[in-house]
Amino acid sequence: MGITQKIDAITLIPEEYKSATLPAPKSVKIELSNSCNYRCGFCALRMREKQTNQDMDINLFKRITTEMREAGVEEIGCFFLGESFMNPALLLDAVTFMKKEIEMPYVFLTSNMSIATPQWVESIMAAGLDSLKWSVNAFSKEQFENIMDVKYKLFLRGLDNVKAAWEIREENGLRPDFMRRRFIMMIIRLMRLRSC
Repeated sequence: MGITQKIDAITLIPEEYKSATLPAPKSVKIELSNSCNYRCGFCALRMREKQTNQDMDINLFKRITTEMREAGVEEIGCFFLGESFMNPALLLDAVTFMKKEIEMPYVFLTSNMSIATPQWVESIMAAGLDSLKWSVNAFSKEQFENIMDVKYKLFLRGLDNVKAAWEIREENGLRPDFMRRRFIMMIIRLMRLRSC
C-alpha cells in the first residue's frame, strides 16, 4: 500500500459515519477501577476533581458490554486511566463474562505491571484475554521515581511479574499475540540495567 492509500485510509470518513445515526465504534475501553497505585505526573487520573477510588459494578459492566456487543463492538479494553489489577477478581469476572457469555472477539488490557501477580495473570489469560500490554514510562530508577511518584521497588516487582507472565504464556501455550517478543526483549534489557 502506497503512502497516499495509507493517508486516505486514516483521513477519509467512511460513508456509514456520514449520517445522523452513527454505527457503534469497533473498539471501546472501559474503566473497571478508577484507582491506581501509581501517581504518574502525566496521567489525567490526577486531574479529576474528585478521586472516588471506586470499581465498576459487575452487573452494570455486564449490561453495557452486552449492549455494546449487540450494537457491533468487536474489541473491549478492560482499562482506561485506573489500574485494573487494583481489583483482579473484578478483572477476571469481566474477562470471563466477555469471552464466555457474550463472545467478544477481542479483549485487551494494559497494566503498569506492578500488581499483576502471576496467579491473577494466569487466571485472566486462561479466561481468554487476547492481548496484555505493559505500560513502562521510565528507563532509570531516578526517572521512574520522579515520573511515577512511587518507589522503585514497584518497578522491580513489575519486572518480576512480566517475567512470570511470559513464563506462564510459554508453559501454557496461550495466545501468540500475548506480550510481543519485541517488548520482552526490552524488558530483558531493563532487567540487565537493574542488575548494574
